[in-house]
Amino acid sequence: MDDNDTIIYSPLEQGADFYITDKWDKTHHFRILSFMVGTGLLSCAIEVIEESDGREAREYELLSDFDVDIEAAELRLKEKIKRELNIKYLTREYGELSIRNNIMKGRFLGEYFEVDGYKLTLEQFVHTFSAFEGFKFTMQFNDITDC
Repeated sequence: MDDNDTIIYSPLEQGADFYITDKWDKTHHFRILSFMVGTGLLSCAIEVIEESDGREAREYELLSDFDVDIEAAELRLKEKIKRELNIKYLTREYGELSIRNNIMKGRFLGEYFEVDGYKLTLEQFVHTFSAFEGFKFTMQFNDITDC
């Protein structure tokens, strides 16, 4: 706790290790932690990565009811992570990233974006969809806890 009686949870420090292998046979290391919040049980998972590789750790969360079994909640979160890891939104062509299959999902993190674990500046992010100039697009924002 800090001076304001705030409890801080850190999956990277307090969480349990687990590994998920995606359909490209790449193994991803995560740490998962579940704890009660005002609206139920929050399960969080953060990818463990080397800071020097220029990637952004992927984060996943799932909010469950108060009476849910912790193991069941964490299993649902692991299923969500595996499902999302098995979809690639970016591909590298001619040394540059571009969008695969006309769709891209990721996170906006203030000064940059995370897509497929890539850390993209605003300029890099915009450049990924430059091939779609003149196309119409839809933008949608989802809470991190959405399935």
